[in-house]
Amino acid sequence: MNNVVLTVTLNPAIDKALTVSNFKIGKDFREEAISTSAGGKGINISRVLNTLKIKNIATGFLGGPNGNYIKKHLLKNKIVYNFCNIENNSRTSYTIINPITEVTTRILERGPKITKKDLTNFKYIYLSLLKKSDYVIISGRNIPGAPDKFYSDLITYAKKRNKMTILDTSGIPYKLALTHKPFMIKPNLNEAEQIIGKKLNSLQKKINTVNYFHSLGIKIVILTIGSKGAIASNGDEIIYALPPKTIQKNPVGCGDSFIGGFIAYYKNNKSFKDCVRMGIACGTANAQNVYPGLIKLSAVKKISTQIQIKNIKR
Repeated sequence: MNNVVLTVTLNPAIDKALTVSNFKIGKDFREEAISTSAGGKGINISRVLNTLKIKNIATGFLGGPNGNYIKKHLLKNKIVYNFCNIENNSRTSYTIINPITEVTTRILERGPKITKKDLTNFKYIYLSLLKKSDYVIISGRNIPGAPDKFYSDLITYAKKRNKMTILDTSGIPYKLALTHKPFMIKPNLNEAEQIIGKKLNSLQKKINTVNYFHSLGIKIVILTIGSKGAIASNGDEIIYALPPKTIQKNPVGCGDSFIGGFIAYYKNNKSFKDCVRMGIACGTANAQNVYPGLIKLSAVKKISTQIQIKNIKR
């Protein structure tokens, strides 16, 4: 398996989504529905890539009973993987979905702490997987025990081997990794505001932020704005893509689905606008399902015809 997309999820989780109408803090509720899946941003991306018939391999750290459970789900979803096994138990994340208000609440465990030996073992796996890959998508939060510069190191290893790197994380590891010039980034509005240090409450401020990321040496910048779409730039053109209104069942995984759709088209040499359109279509289709990263091609095709794309000036 050569020229595959490598998805890196350092801190995977069992994702549990509970549907609770009129959920309020401090009250007792019984769930109306519950779903469980293998979670983590890179795993969600792998799920989308599989649906779009793009070969990929998922990697990261997995351990304990939860790690075994996640592996079973990956096999069920036919996701090829090569994770570094650790002793400590992988985490669980909880999403409470209120279908009445369409407000989502998330409770995220920090995850297991890894050792220096774990880091060494993972580096060996990562470098071996790079030989098979042409794109490397590094996404999700860092794992406890790994240094803040770990994502920076992963980008450096990949770039030295001429791999296209896509970064989607947050916090200090994000800021450090940006200086290593990943090929593409996809911050959401909140993540971009944290990096810039101010509110991006106008279109011009958003455009200025996209241009700032370009000034760091990043080729493709996608600023996602939830249900309001995305501002996307490849350095030559900058566009605003607006999705159609839709019933949202679960927003978790929409950004991951965007990356999966975008890279699937980019890898197949589609135009930049078509890549963005596919990303928006996959992200919107994801919102229509409870399982993150589980998209239906029929929905993607329908949504793609309803997306508005406009050229905007820098």
